[in-house]
Amino acid sequence: MWQYVKGFVIVTIEGLNLERFISEIARSGLYIFNVRRITSTKIEFYIYKKDFAKLVSVYRRSNYNIKVKRSIGIPFLMKRIYKRKSLLLGGIISLFILMILTTFITNVYIDAPEGINKDIIRQEIYKLGLKPWTNKYIIDKKDIRDKMLLKFDEIAHITINIHGTNAYVEIIKKEEEIREKERLSCNIIAKKNGIIEKVIARKGDALVKKGDIVKKGDVLIAGGDIVAKGEVFARTFYEVSQEDVYLEKLKIKTGNKKRIIKINIFDKTYSLKRNITYKDYIDEKKVYSIYKIPVEIEIQTFYEVNIKERKKDISVLKQNLRQKAFKKIDYLIPPEAKIVNKTENYRVDGYNLKFTVTIEVIENIGKEEKIKGGASIDNSKENGN
Repeated sequence: MWQYVKGFVIVTIEGLNLERFISEIARSGLYIFNVRRITSTKIEFYIYKKDFAKLVSVYRRSNYNIKVKRSIGIPFLMKRIYKRKSLLLGGIISLFILMILTTFITNVYIDAPEGINKDIIRQEIYKLGLKPWTNKYIIDKKDIRDKMLLKFDEIAHITINIHGTNAYVEIIKKEEEIREKERLSCNIIAKKNGIIEKVIARKGDALVKKGDIVKKGDVLIAGGDIVAKGEVFARTFYEVSQEDVYLEKLKIKTGNKKRIIKINIFDKTYSLKRNITYKDYIDEKKVYSIYKIPVEIEIQTFYEVNIKERKKDISVLKQNLRQKAFKKIDYLIPPEAKIVNKTENYRVDGYNLKFTVTIEVIENIGKEEKIKGGASIDNSKENGN
């Protein structure tokens, strides 16, 4: 690669006593490589572009026939491009046009279930600005989604993705309305523990207020004979810990070792026992079997070791633990949650350094729970209050 960057020339030299010419090149301080003899009177080698001019001066003082076979590398390529300025300009213009064209939508694909008229959806999407030959960077996908959901009651969700020059629209149809005769109602319950911060009961009766402590499964908004709707925001806590050893114990072999050999024949074991007097050791076990014969030879080797303690770089260890903990907790916290407080703590536990991060957030903890019969539930009665 470096040779290609610097640029080199493939040269052939023909004449008698070529070794003397090579020696003269070496005395001149020129660097040649990939030297190859073609015939007894002809050789080939590579030389860098910057050294080629000096080679010519050496050649003029000799009686050898020198030919340039090929010039390779970026300097020669740039020289050829510079000579063809119109070609270079055309390439730049073509690349610029191609880059501009890739910013426009060329196709809009719509995936809709049965019962949704694709033609009507396409017409409305085109009106809202998502159509071929529209710059994809000026398309407001959120605005299009909101307006489509307001216009079409039968659409439950719409997804718009843009890949390259293609736009993909996926329509999800609303499920059929719950029949009144089935008397299905819905409560909003807590999907996790938390401290209530705000209750917005759009339909149904709010059973909790700001400051209440709720547990997972508690009813927050009772629907009664209707489908409860609303949001319940609460303070919740996420905690993640990471730990690693800060004081390593290194086992360094002293060079002393002992072996114990065991021979297993069928169900019997014969052992050549030896006393292992080492205070600290590590052992390795190898088992050798004889093909088609029920005999195994087990060799266990004990290596004497000295235990040495080594402290890790505390600042680096802390940084690594913190990065791992925050990477893990990022997956736990919902994207829509609002972080209100964060605490970090380092603690030494034996030979380990432990890092704990606790993040307090405000999030919507309500989720729907369908019930039959339309009966509401009172948390205070359940808890004996």
